[in-house]
Amino acid sequence: METNTLKNSNITLESILTPAKQSRKTKVVCTIGPSCWSKEMLVQLIDAGMNVARLNFSHGDHKVHANTLANIRAAASEKHANVAIMLDTKGPEIRTGFLEDSKPIELKKGAK
Repeated sequence: METNTLKNSNITLESILTPAKQSRKTKVVCTIGPSCWSKEMLVQLIDAGMNVARLNFSHGDHKVHANTLANIRAAASEKHANVAIMLDTKGPEIRTGFLEDSKPIELKKGAK
């Protein structure tokens, strides 16, 4: 049987065409926004290598995120893929609105 190998190497045509037995050690994290909420788009992301779907809870509401989560699970099931879900929750924040004359203000603990 003839074996095709690269000159001065152990790389064969068969080794190139055979799927790898070990999984990759890096992960592809995709932030899922409005343009990616559909199951069809999520399938495309999985096909492109997405391993982790990141949902930014600073935007959207519970209904949107629940629907997106269901779509991620459906797309992963369809593609027989494992897709982790990362939730980026809102941290503490202070929203002051527009400031008078765009001048900065100093916030003091206990001040009203």
